[in-house]
Amino acid sequence: MNPLVDLVIVNYNTKSLLLQCLGSIAHHTPIAHQVIVVDNGSQDGSVEALRKLSRENLLILVNKENRGYAKACNQGIKAGTSPYIMLLNSDIQVTPNWLPPLLNCMESDRKIAVVGPKMIDQLGRITAAGVVGTDAAHAPRGLLEPDAPFKYNQQEDCISVCGAAYLIRRDLIDELGLFDENYFFYFEETDYSFTARNHGYRVVYCPQSKIYHLMGQSCHDHAKLRALFEESERYFRQKWAHVLNESQSP
Repeated sequence: MNPLVDLVIVNYNTKSLLLQCLGSIAHHTPIAHQVIVVDNGSQDGSVEALRKLSRENLLILVNKENRGYAKACNQGIKAGTSPYIMLLNSDIQVTPNWLPPLLNCMESDRKIAVVGPKMIDQLGRITAAGVVGTDAAHAPRGLLEPDAPFKYNQQEDCISVCGAAYLIRRDLIDELGLFDENYFFYFEETDYSFTARNHGYRVVYCPQSKIYHLMGQSCHDHAKLRALFEESERYFRQKWAHVLNESQSP
């Protein structure tokens, strides 16, 4: 059976998290899929552990060095052929019936280019419920609020959705392109969402799918993360200055 979706996971020294992620996918994803793991030069035994799994639907791509998140995502995307691509962080754990609502949402309208689920952390706090606001002033909604069934439980269009679980269409790649490889880490998905919306497509938050995002587990060098965030933010603001300025205009 041909896979309906390619699950692309970029890994960098997160062996334990990655194996948990893959275990959850194996248990909770009956829909035909291929898992593509792109290892970005890990030194923690990740590749050796992956090769021991010997799964038919697992493709392992190994980089000798950390090429950055956008480049690694693009590697994984280009290695697959499925009509849908789900980009997942290695610190994700999926839940029963997580994927069908996302695919159903995507298939409900040809103008939907991006779909993302609701995400919560290991403490039951919301980590993703859509990015809302305006082009010039947007932010993750409900970040670290305690989750509850009634909170942010409506499917709706957003500025963006969290890149830790980010569903896109393969047949739009020729029109929208891949992730901008000028981003090493952070803002890749925001950039792609801006591109999609500026081409007239929709970005949709779909809380009928809820998964776990174990934030803060994969990197503890907060100064490095902050520097990468600021570098990516500068590039993003330069690239999209015309849109951001228009959004601010009275």
